[in-house]
Amino acid sequence: MRHAPGAVLLFAAILFLWNLGGYDLWAPDEPYFAEGAREMLADGHWIVPHVNGTLTTDKPPLFFWVVAGVSLPAGEVTSWTARLPSALASLASVALTMRLAGRLLGAASGPLAGAVLATTYLFWDKARSAQIDALLSLLVLGTVYAFVRVREEAWGAARGGAIFWGCAALAVLAKGPVGLLLPLGVAAAVSALDRDARPWRRLVPWWGPLLFAGLVGSWVALAHGRDGYSVWAALREHFFERAARGMHHVQPPWYYAQVLPAHLLPWTGVVLGGAVVAARRRDATARLLLGWAGFVVLFFSISTEKRGLYVLPAYPAFAMLAAAFARRAEGEDRGARSWLAAALGVPAGAYVLGAVALPLLRERLPQQALDAALVLSVALAVSGAVALVALASALRRGLWTVAAGTGVVYFVVAATVHPALDPVKSARAFATTVARITGHPDAAGKPIVTAGLGNVPEAIAYYTRGLYTEERSGAEAVARHFQEEGGRFAIVSREVYEALPEELRRGLSIRARARVSRADALLLERARGAP
Repeated sequence: MRHAPGAVLLFAAILFLWNLGGYDLWAPDEPYFAEGAREMLADGHWIVPHVNGTLTTDKPPLFFWVVAGVSLPAGEVTSWTARLPSALASLASVALTMRLAGRLLGAASGPLAGAVLATTYLFWDKARSAQIDALLSLLVLGTVYAFVRVREEAWGAARGGAIFWGCAALAVLAKGPVGLLLPLGVAAAVSALDRDARPWRRLVPWWGPLLFAGLVGSWVALAHGRDGYSVWAALREHFFERAARGMHHVQPPWYYAQVLPAHLLPWTGVVLGGAVVAARRRDATARLLLGWAGFVVLFFSISTEKRGLYVLPAYPAFAMLAAAFARRAEGEDRGARSWLAAALGVPAGAYVLGAVALPLLRERLPQQALDAALVLSVALAVSGAVALVALASALRRGLWTVAAGTGVVYFVVAATVHPALDPVKSARAFATTVARITGHPDAAGKPIVTAGLGNVPEAIAYYTRGLYTEERSGAEAVARHFQEEGGRFAIVSREVYEALPEELRRGLSIRARARVSRADALLLERARGAP
């Protein structure tokens, strides 16, 4: 047991780091962040991130800084360096979750909570993605850890306040106001459930908010007005308006009830059991975990804009709820034992069924994925069968076997499935073709315009190392581009192409096409002398 935390960390490191750079960065999100970091190195845009050659107001700079910093020794941003910050942040989250669970639930629960967190599907997926959310989750976890230590009276105001407000400031520099609202909301929710505001008051020494303001304010002072950047305009567009009306991911209030069951696999049933037991017990630990997870999910449920990864900061609490429930099932609670056996048996059985189903889908799979599918089928069959046998002998053994088997499945996916899907998921081949046909960088005339392609332009800029395009909104803007003197190339979605005037289309040729990030991307060229 003494070596269990180290074994779990090694297990998580393998899951997060193995073949991390063995396949390209995939749209929509990964090339966006990689390109912003690449432009910091190439063009010197360190204060306010630029993406696709233009200032971006979508995100603050911290994650771009970290990726660029990790990439400095190699001199370029690669799949490995772009994803490494997320992998390391997730590994730190597993370590801190084990430490927190050990304090709250007992030493034996720490490694279990870490193993659950590392093998929860969404957490593992984001640990291997060049996206902000794994870093944000770690920083929010840091604020919660500080709050818990102050709540236990183990830390004084100086230490607890410094870590709480420092992590909150970094979280804001990573993802904007949500980096402050989540820590404040979790602390307030737990204090309300405790009916005790003393820990909250101890977290707010007079200098705590000043530390926060100093860290965030330093960047704001440097960024505001630079290259036309307005902090207030960015807040209005990407925080208030996005929360009120949505921008790209408008979802109903019950959205997380739909997606969390899949994203929490294979621990969905165990987490649910832990939440039910915690709601009944309502002791200090139960109040903390319910207030933590409940506030994060409720906060994003209220917002119009929703994505499954937004609630990643709640996943350490989910993992601890699962660990607490598993420990309870090891006692004399027969109902908990039955629930746990069923909650673990379902994913184990699903692995076996998945192994049977994959070969039946061979005709629907891309040719390059057939060998990977066969390896995955074997991994699913072995993992599921071993877990079912282990569950039949002992619940605890079955629980650890499900975690280990899930890790094997994830390892196979990272080692074989992701590289096999790379030709389908990556924009590299299309971007290279665009650069060759247009004569990168300036296409010998007006800039290339794009429309209807989401973050595909950022992927083109990244894979061509600087072919910047101008994004236009809709077919009318694209038509005006072609009518201008020198307007020769455009990259558009099929929907935009079909909306162009028929007369204009007759004078265009489709020079290249590809399926990129769920969009059919077409490279259009106007024939010389065409109307």
